[in-house]
Amino acid sequence: MSDLIERTKPTEEGLHGAWTPSLRHEVLQDVLAGSTRRVRPGRRAWPLAVAASVVAALMLSGPIALPGWFTTTAAAEELGKVAAAASTQTRLEWGDHQYLRVQSIDTRTGMADGPAAGAEPPATDVSAGTRVTFDDYYTTDGWTWSDRVANGHTEQYIFPPAWGWMRPDYASAMPTEPHLLDAFLRARALGSTSPDEAVFVAIGDMLRQEAAPPAVRAAAIGVLGLNPKVTVERTTDTQSRPALKVTFTDEAMRPGTRQYLYLAPDTGVLLGRGSNGPGWDYQSVITHREVVDALPTDLAAVLGTEQVGKEVSNGKTTPIADNAGPDPVPEQTYTPAPKR
Repeated sequence: MSDLIERTKPTEEGLHGAWTPSLRHEVLQDVLAGSTRRVRPGRRAWPLAVAASVVAALMLSGPIALPGWFTTTAAAEELGKVAAAASTQTRLEWGDHQYLRVQSIDTRTGMADGPAAGAEPPATDVSAGTRVTFDDYYTTDGWTWSDRVANGHTEQYIFPPAWGWMRPDYASAMPTEPHLLDAFLRARALGSTSPDEAVFVAIGDMLRQEAAPPAVRAAAIGVLGLNPKVTVERTTDTQSRPALKVTFTDEAMRPGTRQYLYLAPDTGVLLGRGSNGPGWDYQSVITHREVVDALPTDLAAVLGTEQVGKEVSNGKTTPIADNAGPDPVPEQTYTPAPKR
C-alpha cells in the first residue's frame, strides 16, 4: 500500500494548482458517499493522481463505507484470476485507418417489463421474440459503423464516440487499480437503482464498446470482485465456449432479476451479456472479432466513410448528433430504472 501511495502522490505544484479546499471537500464526499453529481460542463476533471492518494490514505486510516473493499469472497478470488490473465494480454490492435469488426447476436423473449438497466443495445428496437444480428466496425477514436438485421429488416448507423468510459480515449485515462477505479465509477455512474448496479452496468458497457485497454480491463474485472452483489460460476456460454459467468443480483431493488456478463477465463474478453427475470429473457452473444482494413463495400455505399453520425432505415436518413465532449456526462450512458 505504501508503494501505491508513493507512485500516485501528487506534486506540490499539482496540489496548489488543482486541489483547492472546496474541491477537496467535494471529492472526499464523492468517494465516501458514492455521489452521483453531474460533472459540470467546462470544469476541468480532478487529477487521478490526487484521487489515488486520497483514497489510498483513507484505506490506511480505517474502514470506509465502500462495500466489498475489505473482504475477500469466492467471487473476488475467481475474478482476480481472470483479471491477472487480462493484464498480460496484448490488446487486439488496429490502426487509425483500420476497423475492429465485432459481430454479435441479440435475442429477447417475453419482454413485458423490459430489461434491466443497461441491458439494451442502442437504437435498434429488439422486440419480444426478436433476433437481431449486429455487424459493428469500431475506429480507434470511438466511432462505430453498425449494420443490423432484425426479422428481415435492415438498419445502418454511424454512431459518434460514446460518453465516458464507453469511449476509448477516456477509458485509457481511468485508474488501473481496482479500488481506485471502483471509487471513480461510483462517483460518476448514474441511472441505475443503486451504485452497485451502476458500476456493474458501466463495466459491461465499457467492455462491450471495446474501450478498455488491458490494464483498465484487468482493473474493471477486479472491481466486479469488490461488488457485494456479484457471484460467479465457471461454465460455458451459449456458444459452448469456456466462460466465467458474472451475475449481479439485487433482490431488494429488482426482485427476481439477474444481470450477467460472460468473460473468457484466459483473457478477460467479454463473450456476451444479458439479463432475465420472471417471464422474460435478454441475451447478447459476441460471435466474432477481427481487424479489417476497410468497411464492406455495400455498407460504405449506404453510410459513407466520413465521421458524420447518421441512421439509415427504409431508405430514410436521419442525423445523429455528436454529443461527446471533453467532460463526459454519465447521465447519457444509462436509462433510469423504471419506477415500481
